[in-house]
Amino acid sequence: MPHDERALRAVLETIPQSACPVRDIATAGQPAEVAWRALADAGYRTVVDLRAADEPRGYDEPAAVRAAGLEYVLLPVTQATLSDETFDAFRTLVGDPARRPVLVHCATSNRVGALLLPYFALDEHRPLAESFQLAQAAGLRSPELAMIAGEYARRHGATG
Repeated sequence: MPHDERALRAVLETIPQSACPVRDIATAGQPAEVAWRALADAGYRTVVDLRAADEPRGYDEPAAVRAAGLEYVLLPVTQATLSDETFDAFRTLVGDPARRPVLVHCATSNRVGALLLPYFALDEHRPLAESFQLAQAAGLRSPELAMIAGEYARRHGATG
């Protein structure tokens, strides 16, 4: 079923640190509980939560997301645990057309940008410089996470 790109973007205006750097991938900080129904109504299918399970959300996010009719995927990311396997799993999730449109979030969207950088470079075949810019638009601010993501992308064949 086709979705309305304007509706997808409009609902993001209600969510902190939100962006839509590329079609069908929205990024955000922690959404409020009321956001899930609006996201589902706008046509989103999947929520990828990059926060560790013990990070406070203020409500039962998996239950709220599922109650809104969205698929909930927890892929916990911390700077200490970020690995090639995490990047690989993320690229598979976000690259699956059946899961899109997708909203990817953490607390502030910093980790989101880091995970998206290699996806942009390797899966969307964008030059590395453009991938860094898109990752920053998605929320990447940490030089350390940018370095880890960039190194992964280069090891896996990113150019430019």
